[in-house]
Amino acid sequence: AVAEPRIVAAGLFAGSFVPRTMFEEARQVTIPLHVLLQWDDEGNDRQTALDLFDAFASTEKTLHANMGGHTGVPQFAAEDAARFFARHLRRPQTGTHHQTGSRP
Repeated sequence: AVAEPRIVAAGLFAGSFVPRTMFEEARQVTIPLHVLLQWDDEGNDRQTALDLFDAFASTEKTLHANMGGHTGVPQFAAEDAARFFARHLRRPQTGTHHQTGSRP
């Protein structure tokens, strides 16, 4: 997202090893973010994931934390992510004129 200007929104699965350079790069990321964190994921450090989320410079960022381990991601988490991407990846409609003024 830092190096590629065509990326306009991102979904991230929080966790795993996070190198220090990732925190530096996160401070440069300003696109909308949807971050998923499995609260009880034994392979990931929860506090590091929270710290990384906080480091992102995005003004629109959402953290979805769910109970359960790495393989316990609930189905609705995928639905939430799909709505996020539908909202941010919609192409602007060209040739559409919006009527102003009062409605009949």
